[in-house]
Order: sequence, then structure tokens, then C-alpha cells
Amino acid sequence: MAFSSIIGQKQIKLRLSAEAQRRGSGAYMLSGPEGSGKRLIAEEFAKALMCPDCGPDGACGVCSNCKYFDNCTTPDVTRVYEPSETKKVRVDFIKDSVVAESYLKPQFARTKTFIIDFDYLGEESQNALLKSLEEPKKDVVFILTSSNTDTVLDTVMSRVTEIKLDQYSDEELEEIVRINCPGLEDAKIKSAVYNSGRIPGKAISLAKEDSGVSIRHEINSIMIAMPESSYIDVLEDHLDVLTGFKDDSKIIASSILMFLDDVSRLINYPDCRKINNGMDREAIENFVAVNKHINTLKLGRCSEAVNTFLRALEVNANFDSAASAMLLRIHEELKK
Repeated sequence: MAFSSIIGQKQIKLRLSAEAQRRGSGAYMLSGPEGSGKRLIAEEFAKALMCPDCGPDGACGVCSNCKYFDNCTTPDVTRVYEPSETKKVRVDFIKDSVVAESYLKPQFARTKTFIIDFDYLGEESQNALLKSLEEPKKDVVFILTSSNTDTVLDTVMSRVTEIKLDQYSDEELEEIVRINCPGLEDAKIKSAVYNSGRIPGKAISLAKEDSGVSIRHEINSIMIAMPESSYIDVLEDHLDVLTGFKDDSKIIASSILMFLDDVSRLINYPDCRKINNGMDREAIENFVAVNKHINTLKLGRCSEAVNTFLRALEVNANFDSAASAMLLRIHEELKK
């Protein structure tokens, strides 16, 4: 496996390949939604760092270091993922298996690498890493990942180089689904991609479930109805739809944001060739045509409402309360 085997993220792969060939120390934060492929990219970056014959496409895949990596038998790579017994990684584990280990020289590779999923690190564990991240020892690289950097301490973010994953195109997502779901018919692949919120992991999950539920289409229908909706419509009918998808809150948010982005594009560039919701283009074009009172400023405030909804859920707010507040704010901006 090499960087070219990973679909999408072209610029990021080129950058990480160059960093691997440079073989300096450092701390990187790969950020993007859950299911966006952060761990896959982090693993390939770590393998490239370990490979003595690393080239423009990353690791060679055939040397002894690459084989050690593939078999998870190298002492030069430490992975900190979801703990098996606790919700968060214990601070003692970080101190003993990461901080202390980072002072030891690599045994086989030129680089000692730590891959750490920050979604499972609490404040105390993050604080334990600060000194190590600020001044990594020679030949030590930290590859961190996060689905939401708002939960990462500012003191951590100031010590790392953040690399935000790019949005995947429909074509890239369809290819990812085909590889992971061989034999699936094109219509089901396109449906899974359409409802995925541009998140590969979600697209694969939907394809494997063969879900007939069109989340994005339902969300688009709600948004299109907003200007003519009453408060009762918002707090009963529209909220009921969102509650039905409460386990997919990030997909709800990304679907609304994509709708708002499409409306903005069509307001500013009516003839734009490509929008996020191509399957609902005619309905969205009609929405723009009959709602001349909606402008980019109002759309921006709607986007703020979506981001507030996500932040509320991150601190375990009640879904119905957070969703109601979001819908009411969007309704206020879009109503006639």
C-alpha cells in the first residue's frame, strides 16, 4: 500500500510524502469529520516515515520495515486509539507509553512515530503531552487526529501543524464505495454517496446497509419548506424528521450546510454547473427563484446556527432542544 492507493486528498498526500522524505521531527494534527479517512492517512504517513526507501508515493511496501509495520510488530510505532475499558485514554497510559517512550531511540527505523486519536483524550491526558509536542525529540513524529478540534486544547493546537482533510468529490466517494462494496449496483452506490454528507465512512456504511432512507433529500425538503412554514410546522413536523435521524447528527448538519452552500452558489452564479445536491437541483433553483428576500448574509447566519447545534451536541446537550433552537433560528432567517 502507498499514498496512491488512498482515494482523494491529493494535495495532502503530496505534502505528507514530502514530509516523510524530509524525515524531520514534528507534530501534525489531521482534522476532519468522523469517517473521513484520517486514520488511514495517518497510518500511511507513519509507514512512509518508517520506510528507508520512502519516495514520492510514500512507503515502498517491500522492505523489512514496511513488513514490520504491516504486521504491527515494530516497536518504533505506537498507536493510541479507542481504549477497550474506559471512555477516555488514561493519563497514566499517555505518560508511560507515549511521553516516556518518546525519549527512547528508534530500534529499526530512523523515526519513532506516535499515532494518537485525540477523540479519546481528555483534558488531563492532553496536558500530559504538551511538553512533548512543543519540542519533539530528534527523529520523533507525532501524528494526531481529531474529528472536532474544538475539543482539543488551544495549547495543543498551538504546538501542532494542523492539516484539514479536503472534501471528497462524488466521483471519489463512488470509487471508495465500489472498492469496499464490490458488486453493488450503481443506483445504490449513488444513493449512498448522496446521503453520506461527503463522508467516506458514512457512504460505505449506508451502502452496506442498503439504506433506502434519503437523509439529504429529507433535509432539502425541510429547508425548501422553511419560508412558508409556521412555528408549529418547525417545532413539530420538521423537528420530527430530524429526530428520526438523531444518530446521524453530523450528517444532518452537513446536509443543511450543503443546501445553504447550493443556495448561495445559485444566488451568486445562477448558471453554475455543479452544486452539492445535483439530484434536487430543480427544486433548489425554484427555491432561489421564489425567495428573493434570502441573501448571503441570511445564509451565513443559518450556517452559524448549524455550527451552534454541533457545538451543543459536543457538550451532550439534549438533541431535541439543540435541533429546535437551530431550526427556529434558520426559520427566522428564511421565512417570508
